Formats: sequence, structure tokens, C-alpha cells
Amino acid sequence: MAKSMTRVVLCIGTAFASLVAFAAGADTPAQSSDAASLIAGLSSHKTVYGDAIADAHGMTLYTSDDDGRGKSNCNAECAETWLPLAAPRIAKPSGDWSIVTRDDGTKQWAYRGKPLYSFSGDNVPGDVSGDGFVGHWHAAMAVRNFMPAGVTIRSTDFGPSFTTDDGRTLYMLVQFVYNAGANGTPRHQSSPAPSACTDDCARTWLPLIAPANAVPAGDWSVVARGDGTSQWSWKNHPLYTYVRDTKLGDTSGEGNWTLIGNAGTHWEVANIVQ
Repeated sequence: MAKSMTRVVLCIGTAFASLVAFAAGADTPAQSSDAASLIAGLSSHKTVYGDAIADAHGMTLYTSDDDGRGKSNCNAECAETWLPLAAPRIAKPSGDWSIVTRDDGTKQWAYRGKPLYSFSGDNVPGDVSGDGFVGHWHAAMAVRNFMPAGVTIRSTDFGPSFTTDDGRTLYMLVQFVYNAGANGTPRHQSSPAPSACTDDCARTWLPLIAPANAVPAGDWSVVARGDGTSQWSWKNHPLYTYVRDTKLGDTSGEGNWTLIGNAGTHWEVANIVQ
């Protein structure tokens, strides 16, 4: 059987991952119930991150870490890629919404002090391909789904995937049954308990450790390991990093599998398919 067997992609709806020494401090349920009150002409739409704010055409809006509070630093070529959300001359601030004056004298909407932009790389309403761009751009969220501290979503070869903040891809160990009568298609099943990856396994696949006082929320739960530590689990899949991934975005752990008879386990990138 070829080692590069067909990958079973874990498909989920909208829903929503750090080295053993990474987690520090408490994680608390961070899905905000403080939904944004939107100004006229804007809307929100569901994404893997939560409810993103969108312009009148349904295109996701973004903020930049390079901007100051109430000041846009995206001009010239930047503003050709990141299109400022223009505010009418007669627009008035309201609640979390304010108006900034750009270097060229035009007015731009800002949300909670951060100027807003659409992204020229988004093609259709609902796209969020600008989120995480060069590490500085973020979708503007009316409500953000809970994720543990130190976990983010980045684009990998397998689509939007959970990674640690420092870019290490997160994986899950998945059980499957190989059904030779169905064109050799593996049948996806649940993850084994964390106790299935200990000793040598846990030195190669590093558990995503949760703080002792971590609080489960949404699709995220906390599972106990045999050594007394806790581990983050997403959709009942305990998550791990892979020691042989050496740089941001590596996914070399994908495709490592074992098979005994027609049953086996398979390491998969913890990806999200919208």
C-alpha cells in the first residue's frame, strides 16, 4: 500500500492548537457576546473565525496592526491592495464607529479605533483570505469564535488550518478503517485517547498543553493525560505539533500512518474546510 494514501479531509461547518512548554496563564471562553452594532450599509457573515464585518457588497473588512488608533498608515501602493472603507463627508461617529482623516484628506470608517479596509485578494463575498496576511492584517470581527490562547488559523497546503502563534502546524491522530471493497477508501473515525501517544510518540508529537485552569468552550475541550497534564482537544481530537516541522507553515507530519489489518491511525493537519 502506498504511503501517500488518499488523505481523508475532515469536513465541518463553521466552527472552529503550541509546544508543550507554550501554554501559560488561563484560557477563558472568549467568544464575545458583545456583537457589534453595525452602521448603515454594512453587514456580517459567518466565517471560521466568527462573524466578520462586511461592506455593502458583502466583502470582508480588515484592520492592520500597522495602523495607530485613529490613524491609517496604509497609503499609496498599500491602499491599492487594501481598499479603505470610505466614509461620506456627512458621516458622524456612532458608538464603536469613528471617522479618520487619511493622508490624502479623504475620510475612512474605523471600528473601535482601527481603520477598516477591504482586500483586493478576496474574490467573492464571504472570502477571508486577507486574515493573517503577512501577520499584520486581521478580519474585523463582530463576534469572534473562541480559540485557546496561543492558537490561530493560517493557510497551509491543506487549507485554513490551526497553528500555534509561532506558526507550528497542529495535527490530530485519527483512527480509520481501510475498506478495500470501496476502491480502497479509508473510512474516517474518531481520534484515540491522548494516552495513545506517550513516551516516544509524545517526544515526536508534542501535545498542545492546556493550562491547569483552562476552561472549555465551543468546539474546544480539555482532556487529561496520563502524566497529569491537560491537553487541548478540538472536536474531540487532541492536538499536537510535530518536531520535524522546522519552519512556519511546514506540514511534513501529514500522511504519517500505521495499518494493522484493515484498521489504522493517521496523522492529519487540523484543517478547517468551510
